[in-house]
Formats: sequence, structure tokens, C-alpha cells
Amino acid sequence: MNRYFKIAYLILLILPFSSFSQNEIKEKIDSLKYVENMPYICEGFTKCGEEIFWNVVKLKEKGIPFLIEKLNDSTETKAGVVLFGGNHTVADIAYVALEEIIHGIPTFELLGTEFDQEGCGYCEYWNFLRKDYQNRLNFKLAVENWYNKNKKDLVWISNNEFSSCDCNGKHPNEGHYEIKKK
Repeated sequence: MNRYFKIAYLILLILPFSSFSQNEIKEKIDSLKYVENMPYICEGFTKCGEEIFWNVVKLKEKGIPFLIEKLNDSTETKAGVVLFGGNHTVADIAYVALEEIIHGIPTFELLGTEFDQEGCGYCEYWNFLRKDYQNRLNFKLAVENWYNKNKKDLVWISNNEFSSCDCNGKHPNEGHYEIKKK
């Protein structure tokens, strides 16, 4: 019985450290609501978007489940949407961070809409998600299902390619995940 007590004691000692890590990740993801400047077009990497955003991107695979959880958070931020108007929601910022961690997510397939519907191109993303909150919920579920189906096939690619902006310079992650080519 003494042995079981030692094991239980050891588990209780370790548990707070693992949950602290989870809480720290959650706090970083929750800070996305404070983003005011999203990366768009930048010369060199300095001042391309906010540090809050890039700190979330640096979480890599540890942040993915928490980012997916935010995909229905329609809280509006102060970060304006360049060319399309309005402001990013927390969900929009979480998705951009997710795209920086995993390149090649089939956005429009998961939205269930066409990229160039009515000739507007990427604005269809904004129009579709803003039209009805249920669209956000469906998109979140589709992204979650896509990730769960493909996460075992994700491989790390070391490079400095950005997914969400026309930035150049050193990527904070020095790489990204993508689906392994078969």
C-alpha cells in the first residue's frame, strides 16, 4: 500500500506543472483579443503584425487545439481587415495563426463555398463567415475534423515562408507543418 501512496503522491506533484503549461497556452491564445495590427505586407520582418499574434504562432502544435477552439469566437478586435473592411474577430485571428502553423489548410473547401463566388475572390471568406454565426460554427467543426483526420500526416518543413502575409525575412517558427506528400 505504501508503494501506491508514493505513486499517487508523485502524480499529484506532477499534475500542477502540466496544467500550468496548458493554462499558459490558453492565456496566450486568449490574448488574441488584444491584437490591433495583423501582418499583411511588410518589408523585412520587423513590425509585421503584433508580437501577441506571433507569440501564439510560436506555440506551434501545442497551440493548435486551443486555436481551433477559438474559431467560433466572434468578439471583434481593433485589427482592421485590409481591403475588405470591418475588423477581424478573435476567430479570424486564430485562423490566420493556424494557417501560419499549418500551411495548405483548404479554407474554401472547409467553408463549403467557392473562392471566387460572384467575382470577389477572398472576400467570400469574410462575407460567408459574417453572414451567419452558424457558418462560423460549421467552419470550426470542419477545421477540427480536417485537423483530426490529417494531424498524423503533418510534417515539419524548415523554411521562412509566410502563409498569411506578403512578409519576408525570418519566420518566427523558421518553418511550418504541411500534409506529407504521398
